[in-house]
Formats: sequence, structure tokens, C-alpha cells
Amino acid sequence: MSKIKRLKKILSIIFIILMVASFLLLLYDFRDVIIEAIKIKSWDPIKQRFADFGFWSIFFISLTQALSILLTVIPGSPIQILAGISIGPVLGFIACLIGIFLGNLTIYLLVRKFGHNTDAFYENKDLDEMEKLAAKRGNRFFTQLLFVLYLIPVIPYGLIAFLGAKSKMKYPRFFLVTTFSAIPSVLLSIYLGRLLTDSDSVTMIILIVIFVLLTVMVTRHHKSIIKYLTNRPIKDMAYFQAGVRKPNPLLYAAVWVIVKLFFHPRVRVKINRNGVKKLKGPYILIYNHPSKLDFTYSISPLFPRRINAMVAYYYFCDYRLGRLIHAGGGFPKFLYHPDLSSIRSIKKIMKRNGIMAIAPEGRLSAYGCLESLAPATEKMIKRMGVPVVMAKITGAYLAFPKWSKYIRRGRVEVIFEQVLTTEEIDQMSTEEIENLLYQKLDYDDFKWQEERKIYYKGKKFAEGLEHILYYCPVCGQEYTTQTKDDHLFCTNCHTDILLNHYYEFETNRPEIPKNIRDWYLLQKQIERKNIEAEDYKLTSNVILKFPDSQGRGFSEVGSGKATLDKHGVTYQGTINGEEKEIFFKIENIPAILFGVNEDFEIYHDNTLYYFVPENIRSCAKWSVVAEQIYNKYVKEKENGKRTNTEDQ
Repeated sequence: MSKIKRLKKILSIIFIILMVASFLLLLYDFRDVIIEAIKIKSWDPIKQRFADFGFWSIFFISLTQALSILLTVIPGSPIQILAGISIGPVLGFIACLIGIFLGNLTIYLLVRKFGHNTDAFYENKDLDEMEKLAAKRGNRFFTQLLFVLYLIPVIPYGLIAFLGAKSKMKYPRFFLVTTFSAIPSVLLSIYLGRLLTDSDSVTMIILIVIFVLLTVMVTRHHKSIIKYLTNRPIKDMAYFQAGVRKPNPLLYAAVWVIVKLFFHPRVRVKINRNGVKKLKGPYILIYNHPSKLDFTYSISPLFPRRINAMVAYYYFCDYRLGRLIHAGGGFPKFLYHPDLSSIRSIKKIMKRNGIMAIAPEGRLSAYGCLESLAPATEKMIKRMGVPVVMAKITGAYLAFPKWSKYIRRGRVEVIFEQVLTTEEIDQMSTEEIENLLYQKLDYDDFKWQEERKIYYKGKKFAEGLEHILYYCPVCGQEYTTQTKDDHLFCTNCHTDILLNHYYEFETNRPEIPKNIRDWYLLQKQIERKNIEAEDYKLTSNVILKFPDSQGRGFSEVGSGKATLDKHGVTYQGTINGEEKEIFFKIENIPAILFGVNEDFEIYHDNTLYYFVPENIRSCAKWSVVAEQIYNKYVKEKENGKRTNTEDQ
């Protein structure tokens, strides 16, 4: 036995002897009071006797609580119950909290002063395993673990405080975690003590029996509880990719209720499910992607069927959001990038006769029309060999466009239909499937609106448009457009344009296109002409972010220069303090995704490169130019080869 263990044993024996001696002395001193309390069947004489001690009652409770934490001889519950009986709930709570604070502070100082020399004093195999696991899982899990441990009455507070002190936790956080995590169990124990004094003898005996039984049960099974806590899977990106699950029925139903009762009435949604009412899984549900909330139009209407959805990897980079999406049946996909994990997930869903939803566009429409479909969607459909159902959404771009923060009330129409049967898929080539997908998913919300003439009600109707309409058709300048309320204007030529509530531009300048779609397509035409120059380059100073290793979204890893030309995108700059040059081939970039006024993104090497340009308004231009370069140097060449092959 080491000297430290021997010292702990001696101190523990001394502490127990002192506790027993103090208890016996207390009984002797209280003998007359106890007899009186029994005679009148009331705790009042005992309470009054403790009250006579005044400050010393609080001092004794605090000291005993602190020593029990420091020596880890006994759990804190008995002392807290005694505090509730002797000095009442308020003073008892204060006294116990003071003792917890002093005990935890002493342990923290000892660990920081003597380091690993304190390990033998607080040795515990279960806590050793937890320490290793906490180091692996991070502070958030560690904080939650400490909180749960405080609720297990057989684990001494001192061991939990020691576990916290050994971590890299700074004292303010240590103080908050170890003090406030103990509060629920302290309140419960004090309340039990108070309840004992306010109950008759029969109720008191029942409460004592229940408390003893619960303590025995937890004592017997506390290792199983700890094992459950430590063996729970780490819900990180690898977990999301590996473990597609059936949607949680309660969460799924709750989302459906919110969508059905609040969101759909707000935007005035009209749904036709006649084409798929009787169809059962397995099948693939495809839908176009004009707005941010398309799952409410395509997935929710098929309730009570619970559908798994393929969701962009981006949304899982915040693990809190990722856990919510995963619980709802979502699984991550690297966009425009080979992803075996998503194929495995789809196979699992089909194997259990499930339904998998996917937006083949892979990105939000910037101007209310179909742009392109993600490569290999047709191959996935051919490989799965199950029926394909489509939810065709119109009007959703106008109800909540990519560039706006505000939802508009007007009309959204959704029609469900089966577009492919198993037999048709067997007979068709992948090229034929791709052509059919383009034909069926093609949409144009502005053409639809020209026919419907629906009034969309909303505030700040044009605000945000400047982030996608970066080119002024009147003066030819870039990034000079600004918006306010329903107006879009150019700060260079002072052209003023009203966006009316039918999504039409009103202006006295004939150069201005009639709507957002035509303006955005004009930008594409201009950029197509620009890239005809062999030496064309688009360059931006950028901040580079990667998915945060702790699952907090994205964290900055460096800065440098991003350049786009006909060969691809080159990043020259720092990554984690090292100078790097990374090249992304244009063949691997069918589209550069962008967040309005946020970033542009490239999926590469199983991660997401999140670029924040110095001129934040250039995000849309990066997307437009990249698409034109890809079409010119990759897509058109592939189409030419395909045509030549067919002619032969």
C-alpha cells in the first residue's frame, strides 16, 4: 500500500470516528429533547434545539459536507438530509452549498498543486474510464457526464470533483459545473429531510424504506448506469454517416403538426397526392429545390409515412443540428462528390422497404428555375431499381426565395406523381433516366407566376436581392446594386427599380429585365462571354474555414487567395499555420455552392472547403462563373463525345 493510500485510510478512519463520536455526543446532549419530541409526537423540540446553536449548526453542516467531499468516505445525501431536518430547507441548502464549494475548491487546488500524486488518493476504476472517454468526446459531453454523476447518490461528490479537476477545465467553469450540477441532488435530499419532519410516523417509515430501496437499487446498478453513459455512441460525423435510422416517431409527428397547422396555412399550400396515395415503399422520392423549406412541401405531406432524407453534409457540421436531423431520419451527403456512405444508407433504407427523399439539384435555386442535376443521380436510381415518385413544387421560390430572410404569403402548389416503375428502370439506360429526370423536374416559377398572377404579401420585398443580382444592366458596373424595402437601385447610375408583389420589375429603364429570372440569366450570358478569353481568371482574397472538430459549425483555419480559371480553382494560403496550395479540378466542380452574403463552398477530399471572400457580395459571381466554365470546358465536351458516339 502506497503512503498516499495509507494516509487516506488513516484520515478516513479518523473522520468516521469523529463523525460517530459527534453523533453520540449529539444524542447525549439531545436526550431530553428527543424524549420530549417522542412524547408530543413532533420534531419541533429538536428543531428548536438546533436553532439554539445558531451559527454553529451551519458551520457543522458545512464542515462535515466539505470533509466528506475531500475524503470521499460517504456520499453527500445523508448529510443533506440531516441539514433539511436540523436547520430547515433554506439554511440547510446554504450550508451544504458552502461545504460543496469549499470541498471542491480544496480538491481543485490539491490537483493543480500536486498533479498526478493525487491519483492514488482518489483512485477509482470507473472514473478512470470516464476520464479517458471525456478526453475523447470533448467538454460538452464531459459537462453532461458530471451532471448525471451528481444524480447518482452512491458516488461521492469528491470523486466527481476530482474528475473535473483533472480535466483541462479552468476554475470558473469547474466552479460552475461542480457547484450547480450538485444543486438538484442537494435540493432533493434536503426536501426529503424536510418531508420526514413534516410527516407522521407511518409516512416517515414509508419514505425511509423507499429511500433505502432506491439507494440499494442504484448501488447495485450504478456500474450499469455508468457503462450506459460511457458506451453511448459518439454522435459525430462518422456516426451520422454510418448509422441511418428510422425517423423518430414523436419528433416526426411534432414537425408534421407544426408544418400542417402553422406553416402551410401561412404560405397557402395546395397539395395533390392522388398519384401516390396507395403506393408503398420501397421507393425514391425526388423533388425540385426552389426554396429553403422544401421538405415541408415534399416530405411532410406523406405523413404518417416516415421518410428518410438525403441532406447536405453542410448541415451536419453543427452536431446539435445534425443530431436533430439524424433523429428525423436524415443522413449526410457530400454534394457533387462520390460518397459511399450515402449509398450504404440508401441501401439500408430500401432493404427495410423504406422511402428515401432526395433533391437531385443538390442546391437551392438562385432564380426560381431548374439549373442542373447532380451527376450520378440517374446511376443511383438505376442501381437501386425501385420505383421513383416525384413531388413537383411550384411557387415555393416566390414564397421564400434563397436571397430573402422573410416568408411571403401567396400560393405554393405541390403535385405528387410516380415517374418511374421498376420495370421502366430495368429497360432504360442511365442517359434515358437522366433525360427523364430533367424533363420531369424542370420548373420555372416565373413562367408559372405569369399565368397565375398571384399577389405575394410580405415585408422588405426586395431586400437581399443585391446579393444575387450583382451586375447593373444599365451602367455595367458590378456590386453597385442596393436594396431598401421594395426597391432595388444602383449607387453608380442611380437607376431605381420597384419589385412589385407579383415579382415583376417596374422601372423607366428599358435595359432592366422584366424579372429576377431574366436578370440572373443575363448575368450568366455576360459571364459566358467573359470566360471566352483564354486567360480569364476570377480572384478573391478569402478566409478559409473547415468543419469544426467539436461539431460547432465551421472554424477558421487560414486565409489566402482563391483563383478560378478554365482548369479549376486554386487556393494559395495558410491552413493551420502552414503555407499550402490546393487545386480543385474543374471536372470535379459541376457547381460551386454559395450562401447568400456568407460564402462559397467546394467539396473536396471528404471535407468541405468554406471560403469567405473579402468582397462578400462576390459569392454569387463565383457560382455563376464556375458554372459557365464547367459547361464550356467539361459538359459541352462530354455532350459532344456522346453525340459522336451515337452517330457512329
